[in-house]
Amino acid sequence: MSLLTGNSGLLLFLVPAFIALYFLPTILAFVLNRKHKMQILIANVPAGVSWIMWFAILAWAFTGKDKPTEA
Repeated sequence: MSLLTGNSGLLLFLVPAFIALYFLPTILAFVLNRKHKMQILIANVPAGVSWIMWFAILAWAFTGKDKPTEA
């Protein structure tokens, strides 16, 4: 039985898309090089069950301070 028969192909697309959306605040914090990116990661894990907390962490990832670059 092939994994791509029926709805399995859709499932192979939706699961990674859901995981990326769930961890979007963490991904943004790392891409934008935020100072508190590890705290955002730790807070993001349980925050997915509450959309209010998820949006708060997303705002934190967007508005947080940049990590100073070392010369």
